[in-house]
Amino acid sequence: MDIIEAAKSQLKTFFPNDEIEVIDERGDGRHFFIRITSEKFAGISRLERGRMAHKALDGFIQKGLMHAVRLELKTPNND
Repeated sequence: MDIIEAAKSQLKTFFPNDEIEVIDERGDGRHFFIRITSEKFAGISRLERGRMAHKALDGFIQKGLMHAVRLELKTPNND
C-alpha cells in the first residue's frame, strides 16, 4: 500500500463516514495536502480540528513518512 492509500485508510479510522482527500503536492512522497470534510468539526475551533487530524496521522509524522502536511478541515457547510 502506498503512503497516500495508507494515510487515507488511517484517517478513515478516525473519520469513518467523512470525505477525505490526500494529495502528494510535490510528487516527492513527503509533502501532502489533506482535505477532510466532517460533521465532527462542527462547533470546534480550527486549532482543535488540526489536533484531531494530527492525532490521526501521528504514526506517519513520527516515523518521518510525512515531512509536511497542509490541512483543509471543514464541515459539510464549509465552515
